[in-house]
Amino acid sequence: MTAALALHCVSRQFGTVQALHQVDLRIEAGQVHAVLGENGAGKSTAIRILAGLDQPDSGSVELNGTPLRLRSREAAIRHGIGLIPQTGSLLAELSLEENLALTQPRVVIRRRRIRAALQDAAVAAGVEIDSTTPVRQLGRAQQQLGEVALALAQGVRILLLDEPTSVLDPSETRGLHSRLRELAATGVAVVLITHRMAELRAVADVATVLSHGHVTWHGRVPDTDDTALAAAMIGEHHLSPPQRRAAVEPGAPGALILDGVSAATEDLVPVSDISLQVRPAEIVAVVGTVGSGQRVLAEVAAGVIRPSAGRRHADDPVAYVPEDRAASLLSVLPIKWSAVLPQLHQRQFSRYGTLRRREVAAAARDLFARANVRPPDPELPATALSGGNAQKLIVGRELASQPRVAVLHAPTQGLDLRASHAVRVRIRDAASAGAAVLLLSTDHEEAQELADRVLLLRGGRIVAEYTATQYAQLVHQLVDTMPDGTSAPC
Repeated sequence: MTAALALHCVSRQFGTVQALHQVDLRIEAGQVHAVLGENGAGKSTAIRILAGLDQPDSGSVELNGTPLRLRSREAAIRHGIGLIPQTGSLLAELSLEENLALTQPRVVIRRRRIRAALQDAAVAAGVEIDSTTPVRQLGRAQQQLGEVALALAQGVRILLLDEPTSVLDPSETRGLHSRLRELAATGVAVVLITHRMAELRAVADVATVLSHGHVTWHGRVPDTDDTALAAAMIGEHHLSPPQRRAAVEPGAPGALILDGVSAATEDLVPVSDISLQVRPAEIVAVVGTVGSGQRVLAEVAAGVIRPSAGRRHADDPVAYVPEDRAASLLSVLPIKWSAVLPQLHQRQFSRYGTLRRREVAAAARDLFARANVRPPDPELPATALSGGNAQKLIVGRELASQPRVAVLHAPTQGLDLRASHAVRVRIRDAASAGAAVLLLSTDHEEAQELADRVLLLRGGRIVAEYTATQYAQLVHQLVDTMPDGTSAPC
């Protein structure tokens, strides 16, 4: 049977880094095909080549068995191949209709025709979308589904999705999975990059595992187990969870205190009357769905924005890992500057008004080694990092500063098994060294594994508080009663 889309013996090298080595990948119509692997394994490179955003050094892309040279994303779309990147590709100030209009080759655009095409695509995908509201006012799940509908309206029959559920809550994830299964049933080929075993089991028919640019496993998902897949991704290693620490003394004063805090920004969900404190050596998790106010809470706790009411106190220095990776990187400069950004004022890197470039590069290489950032070349632009490696860089940089307070928003978002494990160990180590850690996450497993206390955030307010033991019991009860084995405490 001829594949709808395929990579045949494809290799791609960046400098000294071999991103792909003789990779074969067959995408069949009517299937959901998951591509798994560690950060830096070559997944994003493979998807970029399929989407026309990069070219192989050797090998070929084949469409329905015919070799094809895709020189741009627009060329791929013309051949029915559409990409939905992890960070989204829509212009936030425009509606879905206006975003679709920008892709049309016609000089005269008829809004009625655009609207009808989007509505037909939405019906085909089984989704309800708001095509007239600016994208920035839509929830993240609606944006994802809107991108799917827009791709279908452009005639796409092969859909490439890069970590589409990384910022969705469990119910939104289940909804997207249902839509993808319905699309596959109509004959659309769906390619899904993911790190999550539960997601693989929920939606994929077949899977391909990449490791260091090589295919290490391919087959039907029901024919293997999670242990074999993990071994194909990271080798025969057992990742034991971080050891729990002794309980923090309840009478210790808070290193981070929010007292009756309210805060808002122009386009984010505000928070109201938030009171919490995090003591030294304590990890407090705030869990909630996307759109519950987590981002504003993170920014006010980190001191990025001022509260409109109430009081904030934080012992210095404060480390901050934002939800938006790009906000922490100097994207147009070599990675070395992003690696030492918070410390650039120190004498080690700057003396008599002159930057010491050799010392900056050496410190960057040291951080890359400790945080396993790939490729470990300090002179590459920050944009050369995959999303997962950018996240490892930011977390490693912030926790290396020995903070007294650490505000971490979705610190393992987009990370593979090994990287997630390493980051969680670093968070535990930071707390054990005395840091007060405020962890904001939509990942209930992460909160359960790390937190000493868990707060539930809904509609910009704290609505419940649990000890670690109480929260674990709550999650287990919900898992036992949910028919699909998933949980959504919020």
